Amino acid sequence: MTKKRKIVMLSMIVLVSFALTGLAWARHYEPTWESLSQWEIPEWYENAVFGIYWHWGPYSVAGYGYCCWYGCSMYLPGHTDPTGKDCYKHHCDVWGDPFTEFGYKDFIPLFKAEKWDPDRWAELFKNAGADFAGPCAEHHDGFSMWDSEVTRWNAADMGPHRDTVGEIAKAIKSRGMEFVVTFHNNGCNNWRYFDGAREGCPDGEGANNPEYYGLYGEPHDAPGAHHRMCLEFYKKAMEVIDKYQPQLIWLEGCMAKEIIDDYMPNLMAYYFNKAENWGKGVVVTQKNKELPLSCSVLDFEGGGMGKPVPQKWQTDEPLPGCTWAYQRDIDMTDEEINSGANGLVDSIVNRVSHNGATMLSIGPKPDGTIPVYQVKMLKKLGKWMDVNKEALYAAKPAQFVEGGVDVAEAGSVRFTRKGDFLYAIDLEEPSSPEVIPGVKPIKGSEINMLGSDKSLDWHREGDNLVIDELPDQLPCDYTWSFKILVRK
Repeated sequence: MTKKRKIVMLSMIVLVSFALTGLAWARHYEPTWESLSQWEIPEWYENAVFGIYWHWGPYSVAGYGYCCWYGCSMYLPGHTDPTGKDCYKHHCDVWGDPFTEFGYKDFIPLFKAEKWDPDRWAELFKNAGADFAGPCAEHHDGFSMWDSEVTRWNAADMGPHRDTVGEIAKAIKSRGMEFVVTFHNNGCNNWRYFDGAREGCPDGEGANNPEYYGLYGEPHDAPGAHHRMCLEFYKKAMEVIDKYQPQLIWLEGCMAKEIIDDYMPNLMAYYFNKAENWGKGVVVTQKNKELPLSCSVLDFEGGGMGKPVPQKWQTDEPLPGCTWAYQRDIDMTDEEINSGANGLVDSIVNRVSHNGATMLSIGPKPDGTIPVYQVKMLKKLGKWMDVNKEALYAAKPAQFVEGGVDVAEAGSVRFTRKGDFLYAIDLEEPSSPEVIPGVKPIKGSEINMLGSDKSLDWHREGDNLVIDELPDQLPCDYTWSFKILVRK
């Protein structure tokens, strides 16, 4: 064998070895809970602090009451929604009788998104400090916000006549954020969303016109109707995975049992196997422990864990003072915006100290603009994150890391830990001397307040750290972070 031939053969052996090694490293998932339990939370999500999503659809045109449920409430005479509004009466007064004159489908041509700029949205989210962002792909109303081949009731063929999911996916990914989608169409909520319409509309009109079943859903007593609803969710979710490669799929609670048993294992196996090809880990979130935590992340609507837990979890909530979607009668003073931003920061910090992430919902207008008060609050959040995000990103609850401090909080102080540093984050304005219980800096440790270059003098009093003097000017308006070396 010639020297040249030996080199070629050795090269081929090396290439084959690399290929086999790569195959060995890549996981393969079968549609069983046992196989899906191979999944691990990806690093990008472990590191993440918060993301942004939005409730935006035909219901945004009405912009009234508990807005993303307006399509349901408008068909319920004598009923008040969770905000105390009589949406049926309002609808009759403003739009006409929902059963015979102006139904939910008639909002779609008015949902034009004529001023929508996805790049402007993505830039706002990036500047706010978001790690991930993405749309409510479909809410309980059954209107798909992407260019769908599964249903004709979609934003590319109606309303805006734009692939809103595809356009925002491109804008978000181009700015280094992870792209996510949420599905609210996977169970009992969308099954009953238009019950009032089916009960009240005359035969052949509105929800009782077969031409519109793709939006309103079939009559519930139709043979196989529930199964077809479940199958349609599955097809839509698969379509979004293939077209837009989201890194996280958020699922509404109250999932249909058929979806959990028959469709979710197949959907998740497909999604996880796709992610192996994409080369970046993915996440499925769920509520009410409807899926095994071995292959999903637990999400709370407005709540959360009261203490740190080892597995990352998530809360979804609207911006303070807002409802989930656009509401016309909400506005805010600068003082209210500042107070809302302060409370928002505190809640995000508190969650990170308990190993939680935050998913904020905003409510855009039907023309595609974001209300000014929401933009201002996000900018205030971004200003705070510019100074303090170091204390949160890729940090863990302090007691999960050896050394430093073994509690998540002490009074108004919340603790996080990253590498050799402990971060003590005070939700209340600090004053000299600042006493931080239970913290043990190493000898000669330099302590700083994030956003200030000043090295702060300190001493120990028993088990407490005492910072003798603060910077002459505090570096932010609320929630202040101290960086403390506790281990070399």
